[in-house]
Amino acid sequence: MSWEGPVVWWNPVEGFRHAFTPERRPRPDQRREALCGLWVTLIEPDEVDWLLPTCEVCMSEAVARGRDRERRREEVGRQLRERFGPEVGG
Repeated sequence: MSWEGPVVWWNPVEGFRHAFTPERRPRPDQRREALCGLWVTLIEPDEVDWLLPTCEVCMSEAVARGRDRERRREEVGRQLRERFGPEVGG
């Protein structure tokens, strides 16, 4: 299977590392809604910014999205194996 892109994008802003939907990559000065519901204007983070604590709500949502993606991937593999045999579908 090919790479599907990130589950979420991370960006440190307003005291925490927040997660954002993967549809568009975070860029400085964008106004975006974090997965926790906080609206922020993104910054150009430096190395120290990445040491900020992770927003717990964003992390929980990111983990849930990752698990959902993995379940979908497993289901597609199962369906392919049922249809075409065990050597197909991972």
